[in-house]
Amino acid sequence: MMILMYKRFLSIYKIPLLVSLTLSIILIALQVTREPLGIATIVLGSLLGTFMLDMEYVIYAYILEPERDFSKTLTAYIKDKDIANTFLFIHSHTDEIKDKTLNSAVFQIVLALFSIFAISASTSNFISALILSIFANSLYHLAEAYFENKVDDWFWALKIKPTRQQIIIYALVLFGIFSYCVSIF
Repeated sequence: MMILMYKRFLSIYKIPLLVSLTLSIILIALQVTREPLGIATIVLGSLLGTFMLDMEYVIYAYILEPERDFSKTLTAYIKDKDIANTFLFIHSHTDEIKDKTLNSAVFQIVLALFSIFAISASTSNFISALILSIFANSLYHLAEAYFENKVDDWFWALKIKPTRQQIIIYALVLFGIFSYCVSIF
């Protein structure tokens, strides 16, 4: 039973984990560090960044709408310290929350600007890897929404429905900012 649950967990987070691991390898190569602690902080920051966008659902459950059935079930999983089922529940009920804060264009724009600031301010490797991992996974979630034709949910706060060309330009600009941040890491 537990093995099946972890297999399902890994199948859901396979691509985001690969994005984070690839990013950590790139950052380690750019940093040219041989210290085990330096490598560990980059890998840990990258892996932690994989799951940060899903914290939106925890915020929703505890702060924004604690009385909804979704929130009560999620808080029960968290109280039981059942981390794998918490993430599985979040993934299977992502469509129940429409106006997402962390999975939106506004958050991505703020994250892009914050990434430039944090990386150029030469913060710790852990913080830099965490921020870049969140940014990379945010780009992945944008691509996922684009291919599932759910981009309107992504731009809900801007109150516009962008065309396909505008979405591609937006994504290219964000990818350019991400590439710049990785290059100055």
